[in-house]
Amino acid sequence: MKKRIIPLALSATLLSCSLTSCDEETLSTILNIVGMVVSPDNTTIVTEDGRGLGWLSNNEDTEHIENDIRLNPVVGTEIDDVTGLPTMVDLTPCLPPIGDQGQYGTCCAWSTAYYTRTWHYALDNNLRTKDLTKRNTFSPGDVFRSLESNQKGAKCQGANFEFILNNFISRGVATLDVAPYVKNEADCDCAPSANASTNASNYKIQNYRQVNLDLKSIKRYLTENHVVMFGAKLSDSFMLLKDATVLRNHTTYNYTGIHAYHAMTIVGYDDDKGPNGAFRIVNSWGNNWGDNGFAWIDYKFFLGGDFANCAFIMNTQGSGSADVQPTPSPNTGLDLIASKCTDVDFDDPNDADSNDPTWRTLFYDVTNAGTATVESSNDWAVVYLLYNAYNANDYKIVLADIYSDDLGSVAKGECNDNWSPTEAKKFTGFDAQGFSISNVDIPPQKTASEAVYGKGSSCFEWTYKLPNVTGYYYLVLMADAFGNITETNDDNNQHYLMAADRTPLYIENGVIKTQIGNNKSIPLKPRMNEQMPYQTPQGPQTVNTYSPKEVIAMINNHLNSGELSKKAMQWREENIVKPRRVVRK
Repeated sequence: MKKRIIPLALSATLLSCSLTSCDEETLSTILNIVGMVVSPDNTTIVTEDGRGLGWLSNNEDTEHIENDIRLNPVVGTEIDDVTGLPTMVDLTPCLPPIGDQGQYGTCCAWSTAYYTRTWHYALDNNLRTKDLTKRNTFSPGDVFRSLESNQKGAKCQGANFEFILNNFISRGVATLDVAPYVKNEADCDCAPSANASTNASNYKIQNYRQVNLDLKSIKRYLTENHVVMFGAKLSDSFMLLKDATVLRNHTTYNYTGIHAYHAMTIVGYDDDKGPNGAFRIVNSWGNNWGDNGFAWIDYKFFLGGDFANCAFIMNTQGSGSADVQPTPSPNTGLDLIASKCTDVDFDDPNDADSNDPTWRTLFYDVTNAGTATVESSNDWAVVYLLYNAYNANDYKIVLADIYSDDLGSVAKGECNDNWSPTEAKKFTGFDAQGFSISNVDIPPQKTASEAVYGKGSSCFEWTYKLPNVTGYYYLVLMADAFGNITETNDDNNQHYLMAADRTPLYIENGVIKTQIGNNKSIPLKPRMNEQMPYQTPQGPQTVNTYSPKEVIAMINNHLNSGELSKKAMQWREENIVKPRRVVRK
């Protein structure tokens, strides 16, 4: 339990309590005398002057929320470069009118639903503030009613971003006309109406992503038409704001209490506002607070570590830097499917590395389930990828199986199972632990191993060393990893290895600690356009995980920018060449 500082006027009362009589209920009663309602995790929900807060910061598991992988940087700039950005951005024309949460801990619902979800809907439909009514503005009340009881405080006493935004993905959020915001604490514990749930299903989001709290990142998102949701710690300087003065520091905590955590939304910036530049934020305390419901927060104060704690963007269908839109599937007769992927401990009694749990053996294959031949002239690849489940920028291409006719040393119909990584990098532009190259076409209804080695081969077998990483990761076999083949169905190119509940694998110092729940083969001869059981990691517990299209787009983005060539793998060179690929009969 965190420390809780009590105003001096209450100290005598508290000291007069015995340890047995001064229980949580008594303490809550005392705090309520001065208007400070405190949730079970010690987060102030209502301040002394009656303004609602409600961000349960202690419940925000930011270590396990997906970071944005930034697929669409501003045209003409490098990812880490902010030169060329406008000196100011104003996204307020698509905002609904300023709202008022009242004396309730519903700030996260206002930031996510009322402001951010409404803003995206307005942008996607070319609406402005004057066009927004209860029929196209989203309800903070529906947010609270639709959360499970263990995902919110009772009687409107707080919530967090993760649970709300996960709900937006799986359920959606209803509009104000069918789900009004009722200023009654009992209303927050009610279940949503059937009509509200039906309405909400029309307004799901694609995903949300955690973003870095640094100036270049926040300004970029705003420039790219993203309002930014954030959680912050407040003091009296914020609480008592009455004009457009740029807020630059904390003051006292007489009105807020020291645990005053609040959710709001960034809707613009101005480099010339105040001495350092400032972000424009919108609040949910009505028009009488701040600058008619808005405020300017100094860049350095906002990002200095004692104000903003975390930030998120929302991606709807049709908007977002991490949003990869589906493309029409032409009838090309080509359909590559990751048809086998089994990863086990390396077991060879004649090899000392068999005792090292970081050495593993991958059995894999890819099937052309289509009606046309996949030609090596398409220069396509199969890769085995390891990526961080919550920060996909942290990835490594472990193994790469290249199909091309551009390398003169490999004649038509031939392959090099253990291609020199140095030569391979010159040819491909990226590093991997092991490479193979085949100048072989894959006929219809044939597997890659059959095309390379002939009838009777069951798959490829490749021994490799798992990188020395610690955290939650996915291993994924990706056919046509760089999207060079125009297929009838791109969705079945991947086979993910994960836990039985589709959650990621926990790896510690290169050793897989989680039992792989789907470490088994799927049909060797899948049908064309067949949906495969492990082609995505998305499931009931992983609704916000990266989609396969995002991962592919990220890899291509890094390949084109040169970033991929910097992601070198390290491995041991021994008398026995490793990693190595062999055919499995």
